[in-house]
Amino acid sequence: MAKSLKIAGMERWPDYRRGSLTISQILTSQVDNCSFAVKGAKPLEGSEVIIEDSDLTEPRLFAGTIDRVELVNYKAPLVWKVDCQDYTLQMDKKLVVETYLGLSADAIVRDILLKYCPGFSATEVASGAPVIESTGTEFNYKMPSECMKWLCDYIGWQWYVDYYKVVHFFDPAQMGTSAPMTLQPGGRFSNFKVSIDHQGLRNRVYVLGGSMLSDPQTIEWKADGAARIWVLPWVPNECSLQVGGTVQNVGVEGVDEEDAKDYLVNLGDGYLRCSADTDTPESGVTISLTARQSIDVITVVDDLASQASIAALEGGDGVYEHYIKDDTLTTIEAAEAAGNADLREWANPKTRGSFITAVPGWEPGQLVSVELPERGVNAVFLVQKVTISLSEVGLWIYTIEYGGRLLGIADFLKALVSARQKKKMNDTKLIHKFVYGTEAIAIKDALLTAGRNQPWLVESCASSTVMIGG
Repeated sequence: MAKSLKIAGMERWPDYRRGSLTISQILTSQVDNCSFAVKGAKPLEGSEVIIEDSDLTEPRLFAGTIDRVELVNYKAPLVWKVDCQDYTLQMDKKLVVETYLGLSADAIVRDILLKYCPGFSATEVASGAPVIESTGTEFNYKMPSECMKWLCDYIGWQWYVDYYKVVHFFDPAQMGTSAPMTLQPGGRFSNFKVSIDHQGLRNRVYVLGGSMLSDPQTIEWKADGAARIWVLPWVPNECSLQVGGTVQNVGVEGVDEEDAKDYLVNLGDGYLRCSADTDTPESGVTISLTARQSIDVITVVDDLASQASIAALEGGDGVYEHYIKDDTLTTIEAAEAAGNADLREWANPKTRGSFITAVPGWEPGQLVSVELPERGVNAVFLVQKVTISLSEVGLWIYTIEYGGRLLGIADFLKALVSARQKKKMNDTKLIHKFVYGTEAIAIKDALLTAGRNQPWLVESCASSTVMIGG
């Protein structure tokens, strides 16, 4: 038998009610659904369901678990309507309680699957994801699927679990296999529909994140033989200190015991001072503080192809600007990923449509070429949803919902090599990074000898010389 419907490992295709099967396959992490009717013994909620057709190139059409069973025919033989979800429901049996520090997102996904999702494979978790500085309290009794969504929102990646319990975690720029057919006049499809929407268009995104630590910076000045406290130009983090070339034991005021440290840094008011038992540095001795500065995370991303295309249509520079403010973005990589994810969604006018075909092999995430100039459409779109039904005569019918941008689909296309043109699509994105912080301060070794009274001040002169202390 070519077609198979197994419930809890038992073949139930002979009990299948003709015309009742519908399978909805949705793009990436959205849950796939399936419904059908069977006669005879009642299927149990939570049972595994596998639907296959060995005549197809990819025989497995659906796999998951039953989440609802309803009696729809009370006379013999009893008929049960069965609703199912894909394996996401089964993957979420255990709750994640973890805090991750300084790990790549793909390493976090592998760890979650290993600890909390027995029976699920990580073989399709792509490497090279951005590093997450800290997940904080986000994964505090959260379902694995919620953790996956949080990671994807943070770095702009996608995920889903397939019908073999394999979890896919990937950069959406790597998506984009070709669809089974190109839509051309006279092709094997019907009920073609299309609509175009300009609402929400933007092709330049400013990302205003939280704060991050800069690379280590060194501040040097000369001791005057009297000062024991020095106001710093910015609040230091992760400090190391040398006085006269000798490494000092530096701590944090209010946190470390004073008698255990040579010098203390005040993180609230931003100053450095000698500890009570530390001698005052002699006049002319060089004090060198190396530390990291807290700076704002700010970046901007552009879709140049969208700007050029819209400029050609409307005139001007074609730029539509937007901004994202999210304090949880604490690295440049995370901010850029968030901006690129927004561009993927909004960089060009939206196109939505659908059609029906009996050609098999359709999956969400494929790229379908629509070459119907008489309908005003000649572009490539992303398959968003595939609904599969079985006709009364046993023929698989596919309803395809597609969407994307009228002018192209940004980085879904950038890795695609056209089978017809044999040329690589160009990357259309240009990333600009701002100079972080509000002002730059250069510190020279020059010593200003003019007397000063307390409180000590930091002055920025035209020559960029900074004086610290008396």
